[in-house]
This record gives sequence, structure tokens and C-alpha cells, in this order.
Amino acid sequence: MFGNGRARSGVIVLPCGAGKSLVGVTAVCTVRKRALVLCNSGVSVEQWKQQFKMWSTADDSMICRFTSDAKDKPMGCGILITTYSMITHTQKRSWEAEQTMRWLQDQEWGIMVLDEVHTIPAKMFRRVLTIVQSHSKLGLTATLLREDDKIADLNFLIGPKLYEANWLELQKEGFIAKVQCAEVWCPMTSEFYREYLLCQTSKKMLLYVMNPNKFRATQFLIRYHERRGDKTIVFSDNVFALKHYAIKMNKPYIYGPTSQNERIQILQNLCFSFKFSKMKK
Repeated sequence: MFGNGRARSGVIVLPCGAGKSLVGVTAVCTVRKRALVLCNSGVSVEQWKQQFKMWSTADDSMICRFTSDAKDKPMGCGILITTYSMITHTQKRSWEAEQTMRWLQDQEWGIMVLDEVHTIPAKMFRRVLTIVQSHSKLGLTATLLREDDKIADLNFLIGPKLYEANWLELQKEGFIAKVQCAEVWCPMTSEFYREYLLCQTSKKMLLYVMNPNKFRATQFLIRYHERRGDKTIVFSDNVFALKHYAIKMNKPYIYGPTSQNERIQILQNLCFSFKFSKMKK
């Protein structure tokens, strides 16, 4: 990223756990000018703040958060951490938020760090790059992929791909955990399959998502890994299924309306339990 005495704009691709946040903190410290960090959620904002405090000499007086739950006074701060949605929000803001936005737009940012940069080509997020001006832009992502064909837009929105780590090499050298992938096919029960063939399109997805065999397979896998002392995260792109699985299995869950404090508490409990289990081993 750095050469000829100046910072190049572009994208760095690193797999999960390989140190994207550390790369971002290092870039900000190298530029040594006012920095703006953009994230996807309020939880990520809190995590980025902790990363700056962990890996740099920045303290609370130098770091400002700008989210719906945390609005620190930005005047005098060197690092502002916020979300894409806070910048692109078009509805009426509170007086305090409006003042922060004006201050943000008036600043000459030395570097803009864009976390999960593959979300940027979306029409809503393009506005970020017209609202905020920065001398250099660093995009960070683990997956330089999108379901549409707009990933190539990053070349002119942010810059070219500067570096991409090979996750297999990092795994081989012991920098990230070894990954084992398994695909489990769960045939529908006869009752569900009969309804699936007869029903309208709107209900088809719900039927295959709520397939009882899929639920039983998930339940078995969770219990199996719990007996081994493993930590487990279950992802679902369907909120109805997510809540049903969590309630039936009596597990904590995170979804849209979950407050930021509750999200952080759930994630901290998971991380603490993970560290404690490693210590016991």
C-alpha cells in the first residue's frame, strides 16, 4: 500500500482471523493523519475501537464513535469510527447527529478504512464516497465476491486489489485454524414434500427451511459438538427459522431488533467461554 512516500488506495483481501483489523490500524498509524473507519454495524464499531486501543497508543480521547447508540463528541478526535448506514442516512437526524455529520463532511480525511468493502458497490453505499472526501481509501474484506456483477466497480470506487493472502498457505503455516467443510443433505419428510410440490412460491422457501429433518440434523450436530466442548455458531438467512431453532433449543440468538448491548454481551460470553475452554485443554 505504501511506496514513493504516499499511500495508494485499494483493497486488501485477508481470510477471517488473519488480521484485517490490525492491517487497518497499522495503515492509520502509518498515515498519521485524521482517519475515518466505516463498518457494517454498531457492534463492529465497538470492536474496531478496542482494536485501536489494543494495537496503538490511541486512547478514548482520540477515538470517536458515531452510531445510533453512541455519539461521542468528534471535535479534536483523530479517529472517527461509524457505520455506512449512519453516513448514508437520509431521514431527519437529531441536532447532535446533524452537527457531527457537518463536522465529518468538513474534514480533510487522511485515510478512509472501509471494513467489509464488498458491500460498497451497492447503490446506497456509493453515496458514502460522494459525502466524505479522503486522500486515500483502504478497503478490507475476506470475500471479494457479490451475488451481482458489481464487484468490479470497486476498481474505480476504491482502487485495485493491492494484496490477497492465500488462506491455504496461512492455514498450512499455522496462522489461521484448519478448516473442514461438510455439506449435509436433509431430505424432506413426505408431508413437507407433498405440500412443497402443491403450494405457491411464497411458501416454498419456508417449507424447505423448516424441514424437520434439517432441524433434527442441526440439533444433532449442536449436541455432538457441545459434548466435545466445542463452541458453535449457527447462521441462517431466514429470521423465522433462526428464532424457531434458538427457542426450541434454548440458545441465545442475534437478529435485527437485538440491541447492541445484548449483541456484545452474547458475543463476549461466547469468546470468553472459548478462551476458558482452551485454557482447560
